Amino acid sequence: MASAAAPVAGPASDWPRPARSWFAVAVLTLGYTVSFIDRTILSLLIDPIKADLALSDTQIALLQGLAFGLFYTVMGMPLGWLVDRTSRKRVVAIGVTTWCLATAACGLAGNFWHLFLARMGVGAGEASLSPAAISMIGDSFPAERRAFPISVYSMASSVGAGLALMVGGTVVQAITAQPRFALPLIGEVAPWQATFIIVGLAGLVVVLLLAFVTEPVRREVLVREEAGAGLIPHLRRNRAFHLRHLGGMALYCVLIYGVLSWMPAYFIRTFGWTPGQVGLRYGFVVTVFGGIGLAGAGWLSSRLAVRGVRAASLKITGWSILIVTPLLIAACLANDGWSAVFILAPAMLFFTASGGLAVSALCEAAPGNLRGRTAALYYFVLGIVGLTVGPVSVALITEHVFHDPAALGPAIALATGILGPIAGLLVLSAIKPFGRAVDVLAKPI
Repeated sequence: MASAAAPVAGPASDWPRPARSWFAVAVLTLGYTVSFIDRTILSLLIDPIKADLALSDTQIALLQGLAFGLFYTVMGMPLGWLVDRTSRKRVVAIGVTTWCLATAACGLAGNFWHLFLARMGVGAGEASLSPAAISMIGDSFPAERRAFPISVYSMASSVGAGLALMVGGTVVQAITAQPRFALPLIGEVAPWQATFIIVGLAGLVVVLLLAFVTEPVRREVLVREEAGAGLIPHLRRNRAFHLRHLGGMALYCVLIYGVLSWMPAYFIRTFGWTPGQVGLRYGFVVTVFGGIGLAGAGWLSSRLAVRGVRAASLKITGWSILIVTPLLIAACLANDGWSAVFILAPAMLFFTASGGLAVSALCEAAPGNLRGRTAALYYFVLGIVGLTVGPVSVALITEHVFHDPAALGPAIALATGILGPIAGLLVLSAIKPFGRAVDVLAKPI
């Protein structure tokens, strides 16, 4: 089941030195940060892209969701299978190279379909990262201490999105001061094209850092039951947990990607802020408070787990979704931009809390030889539902319910009010079947 590059270890083996494990977490977190910058930078470039390529809001939503999400989800499962059988570090290195070059290729697009294909390449490359990263982190830390490093890794989703807004907004503001931008070997391009090219090529530094990461040995693979030890038997035995957990998180991801895709445009269209102002103000909130929410939730979950609290990750996830729902609605119906930002600050603490905990619960409920595929299935479901439905749902509500491009706030608020409570309750309902799945793994072989 594992190659020579990823040997199998029994549960009694010594764990890697903390410094080595945390260095791997740092590099993988940087990679995840770069991936979120590359996937979300488009949200700050909506209006100039629409103007140059004559696109509608629905087409922009397809570029943000379907184009990226299609290959992100399709490639997730075969890459998860590969992660469980070969060098995870090599899989990540190839994936990073692919999505960074595809991001740069977005800057060479001359029409909707060119940009659509490039965004598909971004999704295909990024699909390799999280299944491999979750598997590597799971084999680097004991079960009771995994939630915190996984949450640190997942914190990159918030930090990356925030940096995309902060740095991207500043870059866009500076570059758009010129009607054209000259790049070496490429020539003159539009400012939004230059942004894609610069951001994409800069991410290749992650590939260099991966050379210093050590591949961990695989652990907890000796799970054998009469029904079989493959992925499908595992899912069947624990279908109550997976259906409720994945269902709740998929609905929540519709909300997450709807917010991430359209919140910058909400500030620009509703309050007249520039991309630079949105990047520095809203981006700061996403980076700082979103990052604190992710890391803090992981730290709290690990502390509770060490003290014997069962299903702490799921409890924190479910309640954070329920708490953030009214806060997001209030922010989207605020009377001015600064009020919205002030409400979003505490909202982001809860908005991002589930990022590392939801997938950490999957690691805890799955044997080591299934973690790559289980994580890939998780990201497949979240991608196929969240990435493809989230951005376009807000656009459709704006265009066909409110019939006003400026009604992004009410559209996001409506989506939040419907999706938030259902998602939170579904996750909380998965606590008991989660406990049964963990108990099976705890039985001696």
